Amino acid sequence: VPGLNDPDSVRLQAAASVLGGLASSRLDNALVRSEKIVVSTSSSAQIFQHAGVFGVQADVKPSVDPALVGKRMDEVIAQFLAEGPTSDELSRAATGVIAGAIRGFESVGGFSGKAVALAEGELYSNDSSFYKKEALAWAALTPEEVKTAANKWLSRPVYALTIEPGERTESGAERGGAVISGPERPVSSPAFYKAPGSDDSAASKPAANVDRSKLPEVGSLASLDFPSIERAKLKNGIEVFYAQRAAVPVTRMVVSFDAGYAADPKDALGTQSLMLALMTEGTTSRTSVQIAEETERLGAGLGSNASLDRTGFSLTALTPNLGPSVALLADVVRNPKFDPAEVERLRATQMTRIASELNNPAQIAARVLLPALYGAKHPYGVPPSGLGDPAVVAKLSPDDLRKFHTMAIRPSRARILVVSSAGLAEVLPHLETHFGAWPENRMLMVKKDFKTKIPAAQHRIILVDRPKSPQSVIAAGQVLDAAGRDDLVTLQAANEVLGGSFLSRINMNLRETKGWSYGSRSSISDPLESASYQVRAPVQADKTGASIKEILSDIDQFLTAKPVQANELERTVNGNVRGLPGSFETAQAVLAGLSNIVNLGRPDDYYETLAAKYKALTTQDLDNAARAKIDPKKLLFVVVGDASVVKPQLEGLGLPVEVIPAPAIAK
Repeated sequence: VPGLNDPDSVRLQAAASVLGGLASSRLDNALVRSEKIVVSTSSSAQIFQHAGVFGVQADVKPSVDPALVGKRMDEVIAQFLAEGPTSDELSRAATGVIAGAIRGFESVGGFSGKAVALAEGELYSNDSSFYKKEALAWAALTPEEVKTAANKWLSRPVYALTIEPGERTESGAERGGAVISGPERPVSSPAFYKAPGSDDSAASKPAANVDRSKLPEVGSLASLDFPSIERAKLKNGIEVFYAQRAAVPVTRMVVSFDAGYAADPKDALGTQSLMLALMTEGTTSRTSVQIAEETERLGAGLGSNASLDRTGFSLTALTPNLGPSVALLADVVRNPKFDPAEVERLRATQMTRIASELNNPAQIAARVLLPALYGAKHPYGVPPSGLGDPAVVAKLSPDDLRKFHTMAIRPSRARILVVSSAGLAEVLPHLETHFGAWPENRMLMVKKDFKTKIPAAQHRIILVDRPKSPQSVIAAGQVLDAAGRDDLVTLQAANEVLGGSFLSRINMNLRETKGWSYGSRSSISDPLESASYQVRAPVQADKTGASIKEILSDIDQFLTAKPVQANELERTVNGNVRGLPGSFETAQAVLAGLSNIVNLGRPDDYYETLAAKYKALTTQDLDNAARAKIDPKKLLFVVVGDASVVKPQLEGLGLPVEVIPAPAIAK
């Protein structure tokens, strides 16, 4: 399709939005909601400077014939070309694009910030104000011109690709990597491509008049000024926490509940995830399509998510549309319908997601690690994705979901966090109207029993046998004598040196020195009640045992003979201190910081005092923090890989090895 500066580019982007980009798109309504033959579908127009690509894709529902889906996709596209979009569809598409641009302009850089918009306009269109012209083009679109452009470009032959699941036939060891041309293996490459090992002195010649004997000086940095936090309480007792961010006319909020995946019933893991998926798919007064269309008309965004500790429902709204946007959010939160037909549709989606998870070695490792660390009866002893047990998900009923909603999503467990360009006095009446009269119910509440004893640490290896895996995924963990609400700044800084950054010891060893891993990291996972130290390392299958040996050696040396060095401390402190002023550039970032302060019980000036805390750190502080909490002899390892290749390597490490099969669906 044509490039950026062709008038048809915006028309084709609009066609893609109506066809498969909107939540209420033609393809979604036909193939996902009505016929239920695909899990998801989308279309997009990727527009570059001189040309673009228009694509349509669908994730076929298991047991459905891909040929049928392809036929129906063609039919929906043909109908769209015959009818063209409606004025309402175009209006919703344009509102979404312009609202997204407004939100993007809150940032300076990134992929959609002010600098990017100006630079791309100048580079690709010789006009730094091109973004204005593009917005006006969206606003002026008519159904007829979109229909004409779509017929012109989408009536031509297409390239169609079907990707089908199947048994792995290759190890993957020979895939990728650079190939040096030579007499035996001639390689053809475009003129602008610089092949590895080639001598191109002109291309690699350094710029003149640049002093490379020292790094450029860092300019002066302003101190972080985190917005002041205001508090209020609705009539029914729901606490409201507010901060103002006025760069663009946008409001972001989350209605957050004390639940999280830790609250999932132990005999019904996956209940909450299915409930969350259904919350925006129909209420007692709105259908799934009506919710999608109303969200699009408002230029808003609705979402739901859960961590281990909390469950949240988010709203992104244009501040002038705040009232109806909050009303829509409240309806979704308070009045989900759990229509049986929608339950079946979203059940199929969740089952597909579980199947995908069980075919991903990193996610298999995560599923095994937390229950092994915390114990299956502990609130945190659950697979972190929350997707749950497929046998449970297959049987969940609408009544099961209503019951969990009543027990977990209720005013007494809620708090509302808001970051808005409008003042609290303007925001609060909307919250009071739609959430303040929400009555508490008499049902039992969900329970999270953190008195459940965590199993004693066992230094061992669980090997998940995944035949023909081209690499192994190593995950390791240790439950720490610490909680997320504790001050973990020093321990987090120590971990940055050990494994938390690209330049950390574990990554530099396994990736840069050994070349066994594309990237390896360690982290301090800090849920509210009980933190853990975790390591993640995808490695070459034939270096699995050696990689574990290196990880243990790196940690042991870090805690003993090779403590934190002055340059490592300087790099860590500088990176964190210099990154602080730009960390809260957007309302979304401020909302995340506000949530962290409120949910973890931090003081209001927590982020403003961080720089001083970092600057006061010494190498000894980092050493002491790591030595007090991390013990390599308590690490439990989970390895996902081909046991026939990996097990002989592990047996030489002197650790007990338990072999378990990969989930059947993952083989």
